[in-house]
Amino acid sequence: MKKIYLLATALAIMTMASCSDNDYVGDQAVQNAKNGAINFGSSSMAVTRATSNTGTVQVMLDGQFKVYGVKSGTTAGSDLQKVFVNYSVWDVATPKTTSNSSGWEYVGASGASSLGTGNISLSSDQTIKYWDHSAADYRFVAGSPISAFTFGINGMTNAIETATVTGLAGHLTPNPSGTKLSTNPVYIADPLKIAESSYSTAYGTAPVTFNFTRQQARVRVGIYETIPGYVIKEINFYTQAGSIDATYPHNVILTSGTASYFRGATNGTATIEYNWTTPSYTFAYNETGESPTVNKAQNWYAGKFESATPDNPATPAITAITSTGTGIWGVDNDMEDETPGTTGYFTVIPTASATTAAPLMLKCDYTLLSEKDGSAETIKVTGATAAIPAAFSKWKANTSYTYIFKISDNTNGSTGNSKVGLYPITFDAVVTSEANVEGTITTVSTPSITTYQTGSVLANGTGIEYKTGTAIYLTVQNNTSGALNTLTDGGAAVGAVQVYKLSAAVNADPAPTEADMQITPPTGGTDLFSLGSDAATVNGISFEAGKYGTFTPTEPGFYAIQYLTTAAVAEPDTPAAYTYKVVKVVAAGGGSARLAK
Repeated sequence: MKKIYLLATALAIMTMASCSDNDYVGDQAVQNAKNGAINFGSSSMAVTRATSNTGTVQVMLDGQFKVYGVKSGTTAGSDLQKVFVNYSVWDVATPKTTSNSSGWEYVGASGASSLGTGNISLSSDQTIKYWDHSAADYRFVAGSPISAFTFGINGMTNAIETATVTGLAGHLTPNPSGTKLSTNPVYIADPLKIAESSYSTAYGTAPVTFNFTRQQARVRVGIYETIPGYVIKEINFYTQAGSIDATYPHNVILTSGTASYFRGATNGTATIEYNWTTPSYTFAYNETGESPTVNKAQNWYAGKFESATPDNPATPAITAITSTGTGIWGVDNDMEDETPGTTGYFTVIPTASATTAAPLMLKCDYTLLSEKDGSAETIKVTGATAAIPAAFSKWKANTSYTYIFKISDNTNGSTGNSKVGLYPITFDAVVTSEANVEGTITTVSTPSITTYQTGSVLANGTGIEYKTGTAIYLTVQNNTSGALNTLTDGGAAVGAVQVYKLSAAVNADPAPTEADMQITPPTGGTDLFSLGSDAATVNGISFEAGKYGTFTPTEPGFYAIQYLTTAAVAEPDTPAAYTYKVVKVVAAGGGSARLAK
């Protein structure tokens, strides 16, 4: 992750001849290393992808941050004395003073105002500080902007224990025409403990680095369709309760099976607790008993898609996707750009760390309009459902997420009483996690599973029918390169495949779908998958050795093929991600059922 560095250091014995991006930047004039002044500086790092600010580090931090620092006695953690008591630090264009060698100043008199680009004012004197080499260690905390942080100090020991953070903001509910959400970045620095025993890398001889993290994330949801000859006339989204939102029917809704999964605020508060053993911090939003609070909800709203008419068939989801994705986002006043709908990003409150990651669902009804032939024919599709795996649903601080749903000519929705008629849509869920880098939109989904069974194509060409007692072959294709992925029989590594016999009856209505598998993953079934032999051809279909597998269903019903696309990660805790395909199997010699290929 690209990081913002704030450096506190004494002036060095000699000027460094050169420095990398991660090194101290500034004039390191010759000083007495045993009595050097404490300085603050910053390195020149690239702008983080997850901030609405652009430019230098000074610009990203709005030219300001607050520091609290204490020093130990001769034993680390004992006899703590205050050194920096809520000091404001501001940017200075020309660093020339003893207390400022790299563009950050902290010395000033009470009443001074309009300091730096952040227009900082001082309510008390701030004096120059020097490293004390009799102290076992120094302990620093920092945050930006200054007004957002109040540090909590133990009145008996002077230990820095907590901090209260204010001004946190994040989108949650629709804002079609109200005041634009103010989402000024809030940055928290990892606490620093600088020991005298590490004199060669501290206490004025080398940079002291603060690692700041922005405590917001960014999320956007895009929709586009690829149905030849049709556009989407209207699209309405469901809440978790299973009904169309009557107030905001055209607004994209991501829902969770977990109550209060999402957070949002206009001026929320949070509490930091510092741990000086590690050192580290924990961060928790004040959700109850505090004012203002961080709001919680089971639904999160992205932009609105306008309805079309036969006279004005302006599609609410475009029919082609560009490199920037312009046009596939809805419209909402809380979007970051000045022109809503251009980039689609919302600033959001990250998912609470204690929250268990859960899959997200998108469900909608929509109407297709035939615009090419002049017929103005419409087809209503209801209950189309897609799911985002839990691995991509826990929003982390300082990270950007893009979810793209493709509407195509396959579907798990219904066009009326018939479950086996025209299948005009399916959802192809895509997530791109972009931590601090400029990202591009991709139309490529997770790897797709293809299945084949000898004699499965019906003679009249009306569909595909899988039967018991005959092997079903499967491959997994990389949708970027088109190559077949290597498969393994179970396990926890990418490429692992398992096949589950579902409990749903063969005539289940509604039939289980891939989205259902993401919401409630299959468990307890018999692992039927096995790698095939090195035979290169099956009835004219060629396979690469090690890149296809087989399973033979012995009972009619539904079978779920599970392919592991992303392995689980222990730290930070992230569950594994899978892609699924559900196939229906009928008894050999039994009746037929039309299925999507």
